[in-house]
Amino acid sequence: MSTSGGRRLPWPEWFSEFAATAILLFVMVALFRVLYGTDSSVAHALPAAGGRLAIDALVSGGTVGLLVASPFGRRSGGHLNPAVTLAFWLLRALSGRDAVAYVLAQLAGSAAGVAAGRLLWGERAATRKVGYATVRAADGVPWSLVFAAEAAATAMMLAAVVLVATRPRPVLPVPVVVAGVVAGLILLVGQGAGGSFNPARQFGPALFAGDVTWLWVYLTAPLVGAGAFALVRSRVRTALPLPCPLCERHSCHVPVRLTAAES
Repeated sequence: MSTSGGRRLPWPEWFSEFAATAILLFVMVALFRVLYGTDSSVAHALPAAGGRLAIDALVSGGTVGLLVASPFGRRSGGHLNPAVTLAFWLLRALSGRDAVAYVLAQLAGSAAGVAAGRLLWGERAATRKVGYATVRAADGVPWSLVFAAEAAATAMMLAAVVLVATRPRPVLPVPVVVAGVVAGLILLVGQGAGGSFNPARQFGPALFAGDVTWLWVYLTAPLVGAGAFALVRSRVRTALPLPCPLCERHSCHVPVRLTAAES
């Protein structure tokens, strides 16, 4: 399909973001079903919250890393996260049209993935503890601390991933770094703040669970963190390559030069 000017719309890239995010959220519902389901043998074998958090971190990080490395991730750049998309747009590595399309695809994918989990497990995905994989802060933790933790974790995630992605010879592949960083940050902030740092990760689960009291925190805090990261990086004086998910040929990981003057 082409635009009126003859340039095709990148539907495959947009669909890839939708599909990858849907898979991510379906896996999250399945994971919470195993970790917190009342009829789950794993849930009974792991009564301690720390053990569940460790499994959550490993599975979540590994899933994100695999999706980034998958055909879907290679097609679109593997954002799966509106905060990542915002950062790329602010750094002029993504057009406004594609940024909007990516975010809409991610949010739609979030809802679709949770809906698939609901169809498969029914009410067992809707119990209070499973909650369609809704992320929740610990009791007594104020929203301000959750907001700060989510924003800081998002900024750290972007800084770590972009640092590796922009090296001429990365020591580790980017998907491996993504997996490790996501897992590490969930371990770091998950116990107290929930550990989402991805608006799409919380959007579908919170809507299906009807748990929207703090949804605004989990939607906006990662965007603030992404904005802070982009602001700091845009002030770097030397030209640094930034992997671009969409170039003129619609292939991912195409380096784009960004300097302070261009920013």
